[in-house]
Amino acid sequence: MDLLVALLAGSVAGLALAAPLGAIGMLLLQEGIMRGLRRGLPAAAAVATVDVAYCTVAVAAGALAAPIVNGWSPWPQLLGGVAVVALGVHGLLQGLRAKPSAGERPAGRSGTSRQRYLLFLGLTAINPATLVYFAAILTGLAEFTASGSTAAAFIVGVGLASFGWQTLLVALGAGLRRRTGASFRRWTAIVGNGLIVAFGVALIVQAL
Repeated sequence: MDLLVALLAGSVAGLALAAPLGAIGMLLLQEGIMRGLRRGLPAAAAVATVDVAYCTVAVAAGALAAPIVNGWSPWPQLLGGVAVVALGVHGLLQGLRAKPSAGERPAGRSGTSRQRYLLFLGLTAINPATLVYFAAILTGLAEFTASGSTAAAFIVGVGLASFGWQTLLVALGAGLRRRTGASFRRWTAIVGNGLIVAFGVALIVQAL
């Protein structure tokens, strides 16, 4: 029963972290629109990988991790904002250059699955707010880290919830892709990447 409770608690914590639609969430939607569900899954897996990794570090290090990460401020958020702006500008330029008749190979499909996984892994990991989040909530959930088995169940719950939510975002994008044409995908890329640039600028402004 303790393992089940820890699993459910981890799932709730993972969903609470993943559900707010920020820059990464918008990128995952865009990934589904431009690449489809199967080709967009590596991005979802990358985001979930970082969530699990940071949760594992927080479980292992406890509350000691948060002050260390806070000491790096504002550089992680600043670098993350620059990276998000660069990615958004790149996608925006691709969307502006793409022709409505581009057909079955829209610009967003470039890159192998491994490259897309590494890209989203880096974009998610460069902002360690996730580590601070887990370090903060685990201070009040000591019962789930008291033993190795419950700690593992908590981490598994985080991973399942995170991957499920990220996959849902990609699937929503893929659903739009199947129901629309190249022209819609082009304008979605322009609007979506424009919003991503705005998110990145907001991160930079907040860090300064």
